[in-house]
Amino acid sequence: MQKACFDRNEPYRLQIECTSECSADCAYCYARVMDAKEPLTTREIKSLIRQAANLGIKQVDWMGGDPLERPDWIELMQSVRYAGMTNNLWTCGPLLNDIVTVKRVIELTQDGFVMVHLDSLDPKVLSSLRYTYHPRQVRATISGLELLLEAGKSPCDVANVIMLTAHHTPEDVKKTMDFMYRRYRISTCLMSLKPVDERGSIYSYLPRAEDVSAAYRLRDEKFLGGRGMGCQDFPKHYCGTCVFVSQDGRVSSCYSLRRTLGDLREQSLEEIVRFNASSLFFTPYRENDESVTCSMCDNNLCWGCRANAFYFAGSAYSEDPLCSHSHLDRGNCPY
Repeated sequence: MQKACFDRNEPYRLQIECTSECSADCAYCYARVMDAKEPLTTREIKSLIRQAANLGIKQVDWMGGDPLERPDWIELMQSVRYAGMTNNLWTCGPLLNDIVTVKRVIELTQDGFVMVHLDSLDPKVLSSLRYTYHPRQVRATISGLELLLEAGKSPCDVANVIMLTAHHTPEDVKKTMDFMYRRYRISTCLMSLKPVDERGSIYSYLPRAEDVSAAYRLRDEKFLGGRGMGCQDFPKHYCGTCVFVSQDGRVSSCYSLRRTLGDLREQSLEEIVRFNASSLFFTPYRENDESVTCSMCDNNLCWGCRANAFYFAGSAYSEDPLCSHSHLDRGNCPY
């Protein structure tokens, strides 16, 4: 279904940044560094969910912050289920240390996935990334993950998220990926930090271009059996069917590519998608696909990260300059 939506330039997935609250306290957190107006209320999010269902959207990704920090998370996820869509949850993990919460999560994410966020196993790396850090935070994330798996969530439907920053090395990323797969049989969603905040407040955390390329190659070797997917977090069919909504209702292409295309407090989701479909789903890039993409990676998976292209090459319709196969000059990258 996702590929069919991709081929038709239609949305398959709605990403909702529902809160900035999170016990991980990451210094680079997008939800905290962005200037934001009043967060969407429960009523506004429920209206958004109804609009998404009417558009034929199939899955809702709950992002933050940590959605489990939001008091109404059960009510909101239930409304997604009632509307016939699937919930996916992104959480830093400690609040999974409760069997009632875990059972609710498993019930509400049926047929969907859970992403647990632990950037590293190295205390030095974590202490450099978080405003507050204590080893018990890591223990809480790990034990929450263990309870989730013990309670019945399949490892195939769970992954760990690593946000690659200047404080990581490819070797550290590999060590964390290896540990999570060896111990729990879960894969890794590797993301690289983007300069989403125009004030530059997180530029010092941006990873080196060569480290981005190296880390993603390690990801490909471990989880894709040698097939290449470039410096992307997900395959192109995921990225090319997304609609992202920030905590204050601004609509853009994805969690990492925050070019505002509309405001839900001024227009309906349907209007924003209809008038901005070309930008949301990268139609100009698809039309020029053969000339701007390389043949090094699996073109059924990879078209280069559109957010990297937007921030570091000046256009979402350009090559991904962080990819080691790119022909573009990396001089525009603020490293």
